[in-house]
Amino acid sequence: MKLSTTTAIYRFRQDGSYVPIGECAKILYRTGYRDIDINFCKADQMKMELYENEWESWAKRLKEELDRMGMTAEQSHTPFYNVIDPSFPTREHTEEMVRRSIIASGILGVKAVVIHGGTDYFNPDIEDIKRRNVEYFKPHLELAEKCSVSIAIENMFDMRDHQLGIRKRRYLTAASELIDLVDTLKNDFDNVGICWDFGHANEAAWRQDQALKMIGKRLIATHVNDNYGVIDDHLLPFLGTVPWEPLMKTLKEIHYDGSFAFETHKFTQYIPDEIIEEALKFSVVVGNYLLSLAK
Repeated sequence: MKLSTTTAIYRFRQDGSYVPIGECAKILYRTGYRDIDINFCKADQMKMELYENEWESWAKRLKEELDRMGMTAEQSHTPFYNVIDPSFPTREHTEEMVRRSIIASGILGVKAVVIHGGTDYFNPDIEDIKRRNVEYFKPHLELAEKCSVSIAIENMFDMRDHQLGIRKRRYLTAASELIDLVDTLKNDFDNVGICWDFGHANEAAWRQDQALKMIGKRLIATHVNDNYGVIDDHLLPFLGTVPWEPLMKTLKEIHYDGSFAFETHKFTQYIPDEIIEEALKFSVVVGNYLLSLAK
């Protein structure tokens, strides 16, 4: 496994300013990272690099800069929304940003592009929800294949509805649903697998070691973060209740050899600029310790 981190770990500063991905990569290199997960999640909501007309040229320049530093970008994350909701208000624009994310990932040499599936709340027909997800992913897998990248579909967690006072059942929260969707897509595509988000699984209260053993070789990407099982905190490991020691042994047992990628942007969200690099260095210490548990 290779230690990595999302570029969202240093995306916004306290004054609200946006840190360009290239600048973030330099800071992450300086603090000890050699691989990054390119986070495009906000590309549909703000004028990030993918929003500009010359976005492909930007991706080529970033690749050159990463090469000069000796860095890689083995994962990326597209913008996300409920992909099977036809009434989603900015669907066309968001889908264009998803398309650009996949193409830019190919330019950057990314191995796994993480995309969320969709759900139909309160629909008891899981097969119908699955069918609609299959239809959504097919053209994205075709594009990804042309770009020489794989798509990693992420595990979800049930949504809390404060007005109704319930958790709304969400498709792909269960590992069995994720496996079933990926295996169905694998009938036609080789470039599809699973991204396991440890924080999402902690919210769902799964036995994650069992889930990872079920997933096995389908695992091609990770989102490493912690929480207390209540909300999606995106904390650094050991700051929540995820049982990391046995999970690292499980990753070794299933022979996972991809990126071990932090998705811990809320850990650094409010840390002042004066000590942000020390915080990032500490995250590298935590990451290397975790990797040592899988040796």
